[in-house]
Amino acid sequence: MALIRSRRLKVGLLLSLLVFVSVAVGFVLGVGLTSAINKKKEQPTFWKSAAMKQLEKLHPTDEQRKKFDARTESAVQELTALRAEGITRIWDIVDRAVTDIDKDLTPEQRETFQKIKPKQPADQKVK
Repeated sequence: MALIRSRRLKVGLLLSLLVFVSVAVGFVLGVGLTSAINKKKEQPTFWKSAAMKQLEKLHPTDEQRKKFDARTESAVQELTALRAEGITRIWDIVDRAVTDIDKDLTPEQRETFQKIKPKQPADQKVK
């Protein structure tokens, strides 16, 4: 009897380990896939292709498709410019706030603040 219980315990533990590993791998893959999809959704080419895919549900003629393509391209360019302007404005606000806060700090606090203050990503800096 002791041998059967031991085997049952081993099987139970191995199955539990298998479930745990499967959940952990699924979680890691899910997080990676989600971040990849979200990065792709930030690209203007994705915006245009997604809009055109939706417009294809209307079964447009070739002439309509050309018009839709031109209008979609124009809208994507406007959205891209608006997005860039918004990011620039956000960082202007953050920079002003950081400058105002920096004025009221002691030298010791400034040292620490230099390490923790928000820094604009290199790819979003105004050139």
